[in-house]
Formats: sequence, structure tokens, C-alpha cells
Amino acid sequence: MKFLVINRPNGRETSFDSSAAGIRLAKDLVEQTIADGTIEAAYAFVGGGHAYIVTAADTEQLFRLVRGNPLFKSSHTEVIPIVDAVEALEIVAKQADRR
Repeated sequence: MKFLVINRPNGRETSFDSSAAGIRLAKDLVEQTIADGTIEAAYAFVGGGHAYIVTAADTEQLFRLVRGNPLFKSSHTEVIPIVDAVEALEIVAKQADRR
């Protein structure tokens, strides 16, 4: 199942390296995890924080994908199950047909 993981800064200090080199390393890691399919997409919020989309086969995998984020401890994290919109609309249409 797919999940939208939203992370907002919580004010805690992080061990994240905020130097130019550290930021580029983080960028490379995001690119790598998208390329290898670990995450489907990643977004940054202009006001601070980020979100990413993952597919998890089970609870253990979801736990690793969410808590493995190096910024997890310095973020308020929300995990939202998501589905394809076209599929969801078809399911809703089928339910409406049954009424």
C-alpha cells in the first residue's frame, strides 16, 4: 500500500549536516532512493519540512521507511494511506451503482 509521509520541523536539534556539502549529500541520497524505488517521490515545503511517497508491503517495512528518515527525530510526522485517484473514483462509482 502507498503512504504519504509528511514531516514538519518540531524545533529539536538535528544532527543533519547543514553545510553545502551535507545538503548535497542529502540531495544525492534523495535522488538515489527515488532511483532505486525506495521512495516514489519527494517534495520539500517552502516553509520548512518535506513529504515523500512510499509503498510498503507490511508494517515493518513502513516502520523502517518512516523512522529511517534521518530527520525523523526533529520532525512531527504524519503517515497517511493513499490510493490512486482514478481507482478510488471507480470504487466510489461502483458503490453508487449498488444504491
